[in-house]
Amino acid sequence: MRYEVRLGERTVRLELAPDGTALADDVVVALRTHRLGPDAWSVSVGPATHEVHVLGRDPLRLWVDGVEVQATVADERALAATVAGGGARPERHELRAPMPGLLKAVHVREGDTVERGAPLVTLEAMKMENELRAPLAGRVTRVAQAPGAKVDGGALLVVLARE
Repeated sequence: MRYEVRLGERTVRLELAPDGTALADDVVVALRTHRLGPDAWSVSVGPATHEVHVLGRDPLRLWVDGVEVQATVADERALAATVAGGGARPERHELRAPMPGLLKAVHVREGDTVERGAPLVTLEAMKMENELRAPLAGRVTRVAQAPGAKVDGGALLVVLARE
C-alpha cells in the first residue's frame, strides 16, 4: 500500500513492503517500530531512531523526539478521493499540553498572527520550562488557558488557523 505522510511542512511518499522495508521518496529504507505504551512508539527509519507519542487524532498531532508536529497520513484511496472531491479542508491546529504542568506564560492573544516557530506558551513541567512553538504560520483563534493555570496532559492551550 502507498501512503502520503505529511509531518509539519515535509511530505514523504511511502510504500510499505512485507519484508520490513519501505520505499520513502523512492529510496529503500529499513523500517521498524516498537510499541512503548498505549500512544507511544520507538520508530527506526534506516539508522535513525525516533520516539513518537500521539497527542491527538483529529487532527493528528505527534510528539516526535520532544517536538510537536501536526501530521496527516493518506493512503492511495484517500488521496484519490481528495483529488476527485476538489481539495482539502482549511488547516486548524490545536496546541495541547504534552504533559501536566503549570502554564508559566502565554505569549499570544486571540487575533494575533504568528509565524511558524513563534513561541505560543511556556509550560513548566518536572522543574523545566518548555516553550511550545507554533507548528504552522497562522492566526490565533483561541487562547484556552491563562498564565498560572495548572493543566493536565492533553489540555487545550491555543488554537491556530492557517491563513
